[in-house]
Amino acid sequence: MERHYQIHYQFGGTHQFWFKSEGRRTIIKCVQFDKMGDIPNLYHLSLLDFDPSTNRLMDNVISDNGDTERVMETVVHCIQLFLLSDSKAKITFTGNSISRDRLFRRQINKSFHSWHSNLKIEMLVHQNGSIVFTVTQRID
Repeated sequence: MERHYQIHYQFGGTHQFWFKSEGRRTIIKCVQFDKMGDIPNLYHLSLLDFDPSTNRLMDNVISDNGDTERVMETVVHCIQLFLLSDSKAKITFTGNSISRDRLFRRQINKSFHSWHSNLKIEMLVHQNGSIVFTVTQRID
């Protein structure tokens, strides 16, 4: 079994990678890369859940689907694919809460081999405990 879920790429103004989280239930998720203003090669990453009742993408959902590691491996895979199309891209993301930031940091440290193989990760910790993550392609 692959460490990440199978993805489907969709471009339509934003870059979206869709997949199904198969844990306690099936949840459709989307890793979305949005261009940030006029700054060249700067993108914001969002991990979103699709709400079929509203046909909207939601960023404030706690799925607790029991497959966090596989979801994070899928996010890493999406970042790697995105960087293949724009090797100079700088990707930023943050959780929607301090506890979510800590979860991201734990998962990045736990999946060190995936994140650090060809990615450079920087973490900026603010005084209030929130973390801004920045990912670029490693150039050695």
